[in-house]
Amino acid sequence: MSENTNTMTGKMSFGRAAFCILCLIIVLCLGFAVFGLETKVVFLIASVVVTICLVAFGFKLDTVLLWYADGCRGSIDVVLILMSVGAVIGTWMASGVVPTIMYYGISFLTPTSFMLIGFILCCIVSFFVGSSYSTLATLGVAFMGIGTGLGMNLGLVGGMVLSGAMFGDKMSPFSDTTNLAPAVSGTTVYKHINSMIYTVTPAFIITFVLYAVLSMKTDTAGAKMETVDAMLTALHEHFNITPVLLIVPVVILTLAVLKVPPVVAMLTSAFLAMFMGMIFQADHYDVVTMLSALGDGFHTDTGNDMVNRLVCRGGIASMMEVVAWTLLTLGMGQTLKESGILSAFLEKLLTIIKKPRDLVIGTLLCSLCTACLTASQYLAIMLPGMLLKDSYTKFKLDKRVLSRTLEDGGTMFSFIIPWDTAGIYTASVLGISTLTYAPYAFLLIACPIVAAVYACIGFAQFKDTGEESTEEKAVEA
Repeated sequence: MSENTNTMTGKMSFGRAAFCILCLIIVLCLGFAVFGLETKVVFLIASVVVTICLVAFGFKLDTVLLWYADGCRGSIDVVLILMSVGAVIGTWMASGVVPTIMYYGISFLTPTSFMLIGFILCCIVSFFVGSSYSTLATLGVAFMGIGTGLGMNLGLVGGMVLSGAMFGDKMSPFSDTTNLAPAVSGTTVYKHINSMIYTVTPAFIITFVLYAVLSMKTDTAGAKMETVDAMLTALHEHFNITPVLLIVPVVILTLAVLKVPPVVAMLTSAFLAMFMGMIFQADHYDVVTMLSALGDGFHTDTGNDMVNRLVCRGGIASMMEVVAWTLLTLGMGQTLKESGILSAFLEKLLTIIKKPRDLVIGTLLCSLCTACLTASQYLAIMLPGMLLKDSYTKFKLDKRVLSRTLEDGGTMFSFIIPWDTAGIYTASVLGISTLTYAPYAFLLIACPIVAAVYACIGFAQFKDTGEESTEEKAVEA
């Protein structure tokens, strides 16, 4: 980054920052609520408006464009993961991996057992894979298909899949955000996970109970047997259903345990699926179909519209729209960060924090606001973490409280914000809108609430003793 960029960073006054944020909010409200524009269009307009404001306040246009470009360049890891996810979905469909999971799932699961079994499986797989994105793209897609066959509320199914994916992600030492939060906060990943247990465990119990209650209340008549039978018939006629194909998800799980980079693990599973598809689906689809699934996705006509909607998807091309959203949102998020707009707001917040309780709740709110404004779970962790870290030292709170709170806020909130890259990705993969699954993503809603309750009653607010002690003392709220 240029010298000029560095000298301008963080120099924004609160009044000017407030004006920029107000303009941004107006654009978002008009774009989404009034005109119903696409996310890409809204964020493109928002980026232009923020740029005009910054130039009017004396920032050089070249500097602002450099910040935006830095945000786009910083998204390359996310873009590669998104492209890999598209390749996985396409090849897992064409090879019969997902159709096999759907076939067995529809055959053996019932509406009353589906939610609990699905939730637990997503928790386990996400823990070992260390990625909610990967879990959503594999098990998530399969469970949405099974839920469709069982006649279930797809919003409920989507919320269940996301809750399970996020539980494993937050408790896994393989997760990127689980490593980012303690790195920014100044603690270790294992202390961070130990601290996360305090908020995630009760949230998990609450979520499990709610899904159990909803499962018991599920109208089993919704699973029309003629619809289920038609789906099973279509899957059986157009795919060679065999448990041997389940080797593919086992391989990606093994690679995750071995800490193989996510992109490498997903591409390996995609090519393995394609290879197995050439063997087991040779009677139905040729080599060209398998290869095309990597780029353009899988396309076929099973004679069943419902099955067609479930299996005809994937490919790198299917992720390009999400890639465009990612570039636009992260570019603007980096601009808000480097210009000092967000810093001005967070520093203003520090002046009204008087107690440890206020600090923790303030961290949750900062993470939420940053996620809403930057559409990035990573910035929602990094920015509040860097700005509030010294305040935790001032109030003698251990840094693992900060890292935990950043996860309870920034990471969890991001997946239920419609314009956040995480929310956009989830909606794209599951095939339903963010607002459809958000009310049923109980774990994501419960974690921040549990964190706020802990802050108010002073529980699990560990004291910073300045020593490498495992003793867990709490500070009075």
